[in-house]
Amino acid sequence: MRSKEGDDTESLSLPVDLIIEILTKLPPRSLSRLICLSKLWLSIIHGKYFNDLYLTRSSTRPRLLLHRYCHDTRRSHYSSLSGGLSLGDSITLPGCQISPPVHGLICCVDHDSSIVVIGNPSTGQFLTLTDAITDIIFFGYDPVNDLYKVLSMYFVHDIDGSVVLEKSQVLTLGGAQESWRVIECKYPYYPGTQGICYNGVVYYGAWSNLTDRRSVVVGFDLRSEEFSLITLPEDVQIISRFESDLVRYNGKIALVNVSLTRKFDLWVLMDVKKHEWSKYSVVAPTCDFFRCRGTIETGELIFEQLYFGDQFSILYYDPKQDKARRVDLERSGDTTSSGRKLFVDHVESPMFLPRKFIH
Repeated sequence: MRSKEGDDTESLSLPVDLIIEILTKLPPRSLSRLICLSKLWLSIIHGKYFNDLYLTRSSTRPRLLLHRYCHDTRRSHYSSLSGGLSLGDSITLPGCQISPPVHGLICCVDHDSSIVVIGNPSTGQFLTLTDAITDIIFFGYDPVNDLYKVLSMYFVHDIDGSVVLEKSQVLTLGGAQESWRVIECKYPYYPGTQGICYNGVVYYGAWSNLTDRRSVVVGFDLRSEEFSLITLPEDVQIISRFESDLVRYNGKIALVNVSLTRKFDLWVLMDVKKHEWSKYSVVAPTCDFFRCRGTIETGELIFEQLYFGDQFSILYYDPKQDKARRVDLERSGDTTSSGRKLFVDHVESPMFLPRKFIH
């Protein structure tokens, strides 16, 4: 049996650049086994340069991420889909609420046990963040400081029955802070959509309160940890957390509501500072009920089936060429799933999540 020292000596016979080039072509779960072979490979795979290079190349071939929630076990199953044709790497985590993937990482919350979980479906690893009293979470990446952050919001009922923000907290992964930090929320509006991380800002649709339900979009700057408010066009409303969502549309943020008429109106945020929106309408080429999940790198719009039985369908639609293709996924024995949700722009990440990831 070779020693690690011997393996390192033998590895050095290959140029480091060539080793890195070889490693970037391997799937993340294979990399997790290779770190045991030598100290050199361990340092390369865990290094920032390699992780950034891997993510850059992985971003050129983004995947879909399918979230399936089992009500009986109160656990969520996440599977990546390669080209929408086959299920790839998967991971099972507690809880049901999930934030959209950020650089290949996902964040979900288990309200029963008050824990937040960060997971990497590509490696199958996850870590648990305890002491998280939260109703809603958002997850994002600060590219300036190279930090991932979790925003937690906890709401209570006031004496008049209205819902008010009790506490907002932030936890920095890999930062100097050791625990959740309470921050001031300038716009304590109740979130009505998922959060989308874009250029270091997490955007989410919200209501000023649950009585008049005035709809707005809130931005949380991950670097400054400050909130901003973006007004929506007149008569544009966030209906509910089930019927409204923020999605990516050709590199921008867009608000889209569920449609029962096949016609979808996407309100695209063209200028954040000026609060300028543009309306794009598209008619889905299907008679079934679908939900719009945004666009992928090909420019195709992705639709997920709103109601499903023995199979779950995904529709790819190219509005420029007016061409569509449909992919049907069988349940594959998964008869206990009580909910599914599809996310676009998921990428494979080689990042490992040891507990020391949180300092």
